[in-house]
Amino acid sequence: MRTAVAGRKHWIAFAALGIVWGTTWVAADTLAEQVPPLCGAAARFLLAALLLVPVILLKRLKLPRGRVLGVVLILSLTMIVVPFVLLLWARQHVQSATVAVIFAAMPLLVALLAPVLEDRRGPRSAMQAELVGLGAIALAMGASISAAQAGGAAVVLLAVVCVGGSSIVAHRELRSLNPVVTSSLLLGTAAPLLFLASFALERGQTVEWNSNAVGSVVFLAVPAGAAGYATYFWLLQQLEAYQVATLQWMQPLVATLESAFFLRQGLSFSMIAGSIVALVSLVVVMRARAEDDDTVSLRSN
Repeated sequence: MRTAVAGRKHWIAFAALGIVWGTTWVAADTLAEQVPPLCGAAARFLLAALLLVPVILLKRLKLPRGRVLGVVLILSLTMIVVPFVLLLWARQHVQSATVAVIFAAMPLLVALLAPVLEDRRGPRSAMQAELVGLGAIALAMGASISAAQAGGAAVVLLAVVCVGGSSIVAHRELRSLNPVVTSSLLLGTAAPLLFLASFALERGQTVEWNSNAVGSVVFLAVPAGAAGYATYFWLLQQLEAYQVATLQWMQPLVATLESAFFLRQGLSFSMIAGSIVALVSLVVVMRARAEDDDTVSLRSN
């Protein structure tokens, strides 16, 4: 089995997506002040899906049928709707830093699930780097967990399993489908489901669509939504699922650096050291090859 190795265009797309998704906390917090979370998510996903429709029509991209269409529709639940609802509840019981660390376990989790869901095993060096990277993110975030957070942490872990497992299925089943089509269908299906969830769970809450809310939705829908998800699914076609999952390391690091710069929050030694180790681990994961394991095994014999 040959393992994909990131090239220049993959690194550019990966870095751009990590920066954009790592910046969404600003717009998401602003939107949450004006619009209930489920309603806001539904609005931005719907707008993102609609923005991709002209691209599909102009390029005459082929729409999926049968099994592939069914996979996309199911992934809208397992990759977006269910994890979003789970996180919405869990964030009331778990600190944000703890949530970030649990999500940082996604590359390792995906690597462990891949042999079961995809019959592919990642390189040993990648697995080792994923363990180190997880520890580095925990160091950088300064996360701690208590018995009071255990239930919320378990729910966050369930959300991570949903997203991680879904990424493996998408990597396996959607290789032939244009990422723009995948993103439009996925987000377009998730939006009405989130609207229904909002109607059931957020009824009576105040909704104020002012300029700040609309601006946040536009940012979350255009670069972070339409362009972001299309890039994400393109990366899943080009690289291994566990490699793409290291985006979960980029996002908290970007958010931490932006907080330090814009909010004048100092960076401790543990934040700096953890960030450096995490980035080095990320490079190792992206460059690791299964063939190198075979070479080491032959030499040891």
